[in-house]
Amino acid sequence: MSWKWHERGNFTYLTIPKWSAEGIDLGFSTRVGGVSHVPYDSFNLGLHVGDDPTAVLQNREHWLDQWGVPLSKVAVGEQVHGTNVLWINEEDGGRGSRELETAIPATDGLVTQSSVGLMAFFADCVPLFFYYPDLKAVGIAHAGWKGTAHKIGQKVLECFEEAGGRTEDAWVAIGPSIGPCCYSVDERVAVQFRANYHETPFLHRQEDGHYLLDLWEANKTLFLGKGVRLENIEVASVCTADNPEWFFSYRRDGARSGRMAGWIRRVVSS
Repeated sequence: MSWKWHERGNFTYLTIPKWSAEGIDLGFSTRVGGVSHVPYDSFNLGLHVGDDPTAVLQNREHWLDQWGVPLSKVAVGEQVHGTNVLWINEEDGGRGSRELETAIPATDGLVTQSSVGLMAFFADCVPLFFYYPDLKAVGIAHAGWKGTAHKIGQKVLECFEEAGGRTEDAWVAIGPSIGPCCYSVDERVAVQFRANYHETPFLHRQEDGHYLLDLWEANKTLFLGKGVRLENIEVASVCTADNPEWFFSYRRDGARSGRMAGWIRRVVSS
């Protein structure tokens, strides 16, 4: 697996050394090492789930300390399970990092050529990370079943293409999320994938009429179809629902579940 577990102090998280070597900070947190109390124990990074905001902000500051970045240099979108993708500039630093009210409205995908860090939050949905070497640009997207069915990953690629990026040279990473081992969906969900994908080998029909949905494979299929090279797609293949000691999971724990953070930033030399 190209994704690697990383430990620093009392923190445990995942990163990709290949991206780090290119000057790209990329990380996906676990639930371990924070100050939040049950049921958000302990490293909850989501402000929107009912946790004590003071604890969440302390956790966020500790998380960003690992990357040497203050909250004022981080942008966060208001995640609504949509497909809106926006370019972020230096002046967007700090939006959504300290409070929900300043988050970039109704946006599940962020892309930038600036040094602003991009952060999104997850508890089963798929974190998607992007790096375009030719543009010196990075991106992040929050792709649950709705975002995946309606191809938010493709929308991100198209944003980079419009800026002159070459998709055949793009790097894409698919982080930890609920896996096909644990994600059963009904016909209402399946029909939306069939409406938007020519083929759906990532839907596996069960005897009860439900389907096991492989979100990793769905997103990978989308990226390959858009021309991303197979060798440039890094899939963590780690299930959040099946690893309660490491990850929060909305499907497993319900609405009072904490959130992990996906993080990406292009390190700009001074």
